[in-house]
Amino acid sequence: MKAAVIRNKGALPTIEEIDEPIQRTEDDLILTVKASALTMVSKAVSLGSHYSSRNSFPKVAGMEGVGESKNGERFYFNGSKGMYGALAEKTLVDKNRTVKIPDELDIVTAAAIANPGMSSYAALVYRAKITKDDVVLINGATGTAGTLAVKMAYALGAKKVIATGRNKEALKNAGADDYLSSSDYQDDQQTQYLYDLGKMISDVTIVLDYLWGKPAEQIMQALYQFSDRHSEIRYIQIGSLASSDIDLPSTLLRSTNFTLMGSGLGSLNKKEVISSIEKVFELAINNHLNVPYATFKLENIKEAWTKPSHPRPIIII
Repeated sequence: MKAAVIRNKGALPTIEEIDEPIQRTEDDLILTVKASALTMVSKAVSLGSHYSSRNSFPKVAGMEGVGESKNGERFYFNGSKGMYGALAEKTLVDKNRTVKIPDELDIVTAAAIANPGMSSYAALVYRAKITKDDVVLINGATGTAGTLAVKMAYALGAKKVIATGRNKEALKNAGADDYLSSSDYQDDQQTQYLYDLGKMISDVTIVLDYLWGKPAEQIMQALYQFSDRHSEIRYIQIGSLASSDIDLPSTLLRSTNFTLMGSGLGSLNKKEVISSIEKVFELAINNHLNVPYATFKLENIKEAWTKPSHPRPIIII
């Protein structure tokens, strides 16, 4: 069968002919892959640069996708077994780590929305424990995951949603109650930016951060200066598009009711991940949620691999 194979750590995938997977245990499930999303996480895991990577090569690229069992049932899977990944004509998965796709959802939408939807759903429900009284800030509400996070916060009952990031047009179109673009401010206007930011987010109780780095430092400084010191703030770190590190002021932690936590594959258990994806599919149907995507054939994997993550590249197999 055809597969996109990565031979060494950091090497780009190439199309090769490999043996089909074999079922060896009762939990093994062989799926005929129909579509796979090229998320940043999927590419990082494939290349061996993600914290959850299994650095055993060669292996089939791709972490997640949509496949069909031999009896015609459609499943979303996140993670494969052995050397098999999502970017192949067939893959081998643990049936306990799959989610059945509702009939109302097409395979491309399911492949495109599962990962970004799970990132915000799990963060809001299992980490922040969102309520109807929460005001949610989405930091980095310009890409696929961040834009969907705005819609997800509303779907889960947030009282108010605020969007921040650099791309003003994307923020404007994200659909939040209010937004602020850091690109509107020059280097000598950072004091004004912090003031405007602080005034806008003074009542925020949940932050979903897809950027980290300097934008996170600015949000924390603004919360320290302008928020109600007695209000609980749950700050959820999800992505690090700006930087993997920050300078965290100790005074913020001592002087405010501030909880900092991460949300990712290591901070969620298997049941929470599976439940999150099931709920994402349900919310996608009931609230007409979707994400922009661009489709590519498997043989065009090199072209698709270099494309930006927004719109989401989807490999059709």
